[in-house]
Amino acid sequence: GVEVFGLYWHFVDVVWIFLFTFIYLI
Repeated sequence: GVEVFGLYWHFVDVVWIFLFTFIYLI
């Protein structure tokens, strides 16, 4: 439902934050 969709997008946001931090450090 909507809750799962929101949770999924929150997870995607966290993944992108980690990716950008990783790329910035390298």
